[in-house]
Amino acid sequence: MTTTNAPTENLTGPIGTTPDDVVPQAHTNGAAPHALLRAGFPYYATLGMRRVTTYCMDIAIGDEDRLYVLCRDDGPAGNAIRKINWDDEDLGTIGKSGTGEGQLVWPVTLIRDGGENLYVSDEGLHRISAFRRDGTFIGHWGSHGAEPGQLNRPSGITFDADENVWVADTMNHRVQQFTRDGRFLLTFGRHGSGDGEFDMPWGIAVDRAGDVYVADWRNDRVQKFSPDGRFLVQFGRTGSGDGEFNRPAGLTVDGDGDIYVADRGNNRVQLFDRTGRYVEQFIGDATLSKSGRTYVLANPKVLRMREMNTLEQQKRFRGPAAVRLDAEGRMYVPDFGSHRIQVYKKEAYPLTPEEIWPEQAAPTLYTV
Repeated sequence: MTTTNAPTENLTGPIGTTPDDVVPQAHTNGAAPHALLRAGFPYYATLGMRRVTTYCMDIAIGDEDRLYVLCRDDGPAGNAIRKINWDDEDLGTIGKSGTGEGQLVWPVTLIRDGGENLYVSDEGLHRISAFRRDGTFIGHWGSHGAEPGQLNRPSGITFDADENVWVADTMNHRVQQFTRDGRFLLTFGRHGSGDGEFDMPWGIAVDRAGDVYVADWRNDRVQKFSPDGRFLVQFGRTGSGDGEFNRPAGLTVDGDGDIYVADRGNNRVQLFDRTGRYVEQFIGDATLSKSGRTYVLANPKVLRMREMNTLEQQKRFRGPAAVRLDAEGRMYVPDFGSHRIQVYKKEAYPLTPEEIWPEQAAPTLYTV
């Protein structure tokens, strides 16, 4: 693979640290449970607002309440990583629009490593760029093409436990694996709709066992593979019903083995268990964020317009492209069309085989 200004320094944190996408949920004690008592998954908070988290594509969860929001805007705000925190403060940006060093054209996915360095996939420049958390540009790698190790509009990226980078190589209709500094390791997949084939894959995630999940955008499904690329299972089909998709985008897997998919064309996030069984959906429940309240209260015209409008649709997701989980069980959904991040909080309790009946052929739920 031809690399361009590939990072040559060690981008990882201390031995044993793990990137945010593969951190186990706190309530699992680091191991996927036999089963779960699902007590609820209520709305928790809204962060960000237009002019700050403008057209937010993705989010990476930093340490000490730092949050990094990937914004994709062709207008004055430009493409950048916006830094905010849980007090909803604007802490500045990393990167900017352009084709040069440390610049972005069509950024899609944002991830962090154990040292809180940030990696961005850029489908417009066919490359992956890396930044320090203070905004210093480290380098980028990737070249446009269809040979092994080359990229054609890469979208989803994720780390595995060894901090290798998995890339959804969208227009090459395949998945590729690289070291964090861009050295090619393996590839699998081809164009099609059969098992192990792709039609513009977008989202990608790796679970604790190293298995790889891919949101197959134009096939409206999720596929699961072994770490060496062997097809295991798929779920989903085109539609708007439970477990159906209309252009699935980003996805993630938590420490319970639950699978979260940003069902972008249906304006929702769907939750599946580790077998691919549909559990529930999230359609958006936003309130005004702290920064949003400050802005609205300072603008009499905006206040009057809000007073005149119905609020039901303003709560809902509009084109969410990603979904992320943190170690506290909080689910972050970048609400692309509404320029904000909606947060939910998972409440689930692990069960042992002795605490729950064996699986039934025809389950029936009784309310007690």
